[in-house]
Amino acid sequence: MKNDDQMFQSVLSRRNEYRERKNKRIRAIRRTVPVLACFCLTIALGVGYWNHFRNLPRIPVQPSSIENSTTEKTDTTTVSTDAHTTVGSEIPSEPASTTVPTTHSDTEHMTTTAGIQTQTVTTVVTDATETPTTEQVVKQTETQAPATTPPVSVTQTNTEPPEITSAEPPQTEVTEPIPPEEPADVSAPPIPFADIHAAAEAVSSGDVSAYPPEDRSEYRRMFERINKDGFLYQVTGTNTVTVRDDLNVYLFPDTLYEDIGIGYYVTYREKNYHIMFYYADDVSIARTDGIADYLQYRLGRRSDKEINVSGTNVSLHFADNGQTYTGAFIDSDHYYSVNSVVSEEEMIEFIEAFRFEALMLS
Repeated sequence: MKNDDQMFQSVLSRRNEYRERKNKRIRAIRRTVPVLACFCLTIALGVGYWNHFRNLPRIPVQPSSIENSTTEKTDTTTVSTDAHTTVGSEIPSEPASTTVPTTHSDTEHMTTTAGIQTQTVTTVVTDATETPTTEQVVKQTETQAPATTPPVSVTQTNTEPPEITSAEPPQTEVTEPIPPEEPADVSAPPIPFADIHAAAEAVSSGDVSAYPPEDRSEYRRMFERINKDGFLYQVTGTNTVTVRDDLNVYLFPDTLYEDIGIGYYVTYREKNYHIMFYYADDVSIARTDGIADYLQYRLGRRSDKEINVSGTNVSLHFADNGQTYTGAFIDSDHYYSVNSVVSEEEMIEFIEAFRFEALMLS
């Protein structure tokens, strides 16, 4: 069994061994980590530069010559020379060249013979999209003296007028403007009034100056039609039918699918009903037979059912939104229409209950 000193020395040796292993690991880490960090940084920088240079904009290289479309024109002319001569200068051995004042690149080659000269003019059009409008060709000739005569220099004055070719500009087809479509039927909005008496006063005066200028003609026509008949229909309250005083009374001008009319809101058995009294259109009356036919022709409302209520033929229409519409003629020139979210039985009960009368205009 170990004594205390041996135990102490054993602990110290193990501690020293542990510290030695720990120092070795630290040294290995210190040597490895910087290398790995530099390696990763190098890879990251390389990838970044690679993406940078790969995404650089490419500069297009302009072609040295454009050979998309070339048009050659050859003008070969044979002329005789008859010109003044000047003695004392030599004829150049190179073929004479002239410059043609055109808008394109032109090349001319001239070949001279004894007494006769052949001139070839080649015009090269390098731009296929540009149409030349004026081309001038200046023709010059040279005469070479026979071999037995001393060398002379010949200058000939151009006696022919320049040949001018004019290209007519392209004609642009002129088309007539398309007339606008017929405007949609946009009528004047209904006019609200506090009650039937305010509406009757406005109609009697016939004054439309207070309304927007674009609506005055329709309002004037509406006032004239009501004044012609001389009255407005109004709902008379009963014990069960109550006119809504908190809602306005509206005058409706005629539109494409609606006649001139006046509208009220009433309550019957805690349910709301909207009543319209219309002034029938004379042309539509002449073309139809009965209330169902008239409502279909003038308002576009089909008739799902026709019934007789208190001796009056009534047309019923059940809309998909749950509303029930009804209509009936009052006389040959006037009719009413009622709609509400009620059943057929409730609508018939209301028609039997509500009353109305004509309010004469002053």
